[in-house]
Amino acid sequence: MNITVLVENSTPSSRFIARHGLSLFIETGERRILFDVGPDAAFLDNARTLGIDVAAADTVVISHGHSDHGGGLKAYLERTRDAACPAPVYVREHAFEKHLSGTRERHRSIGLDPALAEDERVVTTGEVRALGDGLLLFSCAGGEHALPASNGRLFACNAQGELVPDAFLHEQSLLVHEGDRYILISGCSHAGILNIMARAETLAGAPLDAVVAGFHLTAPSAGTMADAEQIRLLGREMASLSTCFYTFHCTGLDAYSLLRDELGDRLQYLYTGASVEV
Repeated sequence: MNITVLVENSTPSSRFIARHGLSLFIETGERRILFDVGPDAAFLDNARTLGIDVAAADTVVISHGHSDHGGGLKAYLERTRDAACPAPVYVREHAFEKHLSGTRERHRSIGLDPALAEDERVVTTGEVRALGDGLLLFSCAGGEHALPASNGRLFACNAQGELVPDAFLHEQSLLVHEGDRYILISGCSHAGILNIMARAETLAGAPLDAVVAGFHLTAPSAGTMADAEQIRLLGREMASLSTCFYTFHCTGLDAYSLLRDELGDRLQYLYTGASVEV
């Protein structure tokens, strides 16, 4: 499986546009998957530079209802409106509801454009959705491992319009079964990367060979990073597994450095324009 990063927070090349967000182009033996579309149309420009035709994707997945992962959806829908076989866009229930970042007293909207929910290509998913060819979308409601501390700055609105902590019912991850290998793709892992991995392994009935995910160890709106010792503990737990890890975006470069102290070459950072065989 090949994964190309169309958009991420950073890039070492002047050829690409970096944005706070994420978009991946995933190629398996059978499928072409666009996983997230970044905050705006930058992923389309970078795809063009890379020689990738996003209209060739047969599947689009939006990992959760935050604009840094789905803000480019309108641009994608417009760009592929006349495609011969338009790809379905899979979004979790609640993805188009209100989502906010900050504090109860001072916050800003980070949700998706609710008007796009009416597009005929948008398909709402439940807790588990098989897509064929070894692709499985699933949600995770947490588990025995800690959730990212930065979740505390993320909110939703209840039926009465009141601000409440986000329960991330709008988040989903992708499990890929290719040959004898299982690979997990996650956007921000708000349910906790170890919890999501445990859920994926239960669904797979086997250990994961690779994880490609953001670990949400930074809070951009506050300019803070998770506690360093907690990051090292996470790294040690990851190192106890046989899995290889690839990360980006909400992990943050400082947290990545701490994790790499524990994981060494079993952890790689993927930036805008990077391509890797997993």
